[in-house]
Amino acid sequence: MMKWTAIPCALMLAGGAGFAQAAPIELQDITYFGYSGTNSAEDLNGYAGYSVSKLEGKGDFVSWTHYFDFTPPADQILSTTLTLLLVDDNDRRREYGYVWTEDGTYSNGEIDTAWYGFNVDVDYVSDGMYSVWLGSLGGDFYIKKSILDIEYLPVPEPGTLALLGLGLAGLGAARRRSKS
Repeated sequence: MMKWTAIPCALMLAGGAGFAQAAPIELQDITYFGYSGTNSAEDLNGYAGYSVSKLEGKGDFVSWTHYFDFTPPADQILSTTLTLLLVDDNDRRREYGYVWTEDGTYSNGEIDTAWYGFNVDVDYVSDGMYSVWLGSLGGDFYIKKSILDIEYLPVPEPGTLALLGLGLAGLGAARRRSKS
């Protein structure tokens, strides 16, 4: 019969903490649109028309890229969504638009004042950037903001891995001691 001592038990419990999964981290990157640009100038890729934030008819578009850092670094990306706030200018005309994203997501239809959400393929955000293109098919409407939400698991910390190693070493020592 194996006899447990206080030290190996404590080491085993400390090492067991290494098996616990880190809590998911939520990262959010927001791009705001104004008359002449975006809140982060590097986000804006290009536009056609008089204003960045107002799409005024067929052919008008705005293109931008979300840039972000995984801090702490990502081990696994769990989910990603893109949400756009589009606003109808209430001029009694129907507005139509379309969205195309880096991962190939495409949508078109009538624009009202609303939040429009899209699921994003997690493989397309691992490089720390994600591009979006919004265009008008008719009528005029505003884009107010674009929100990219990412949920991910961080890379395990070295301290957690050290505790796991210490716990395993404690188990090995306890086993050796029980054999002698």
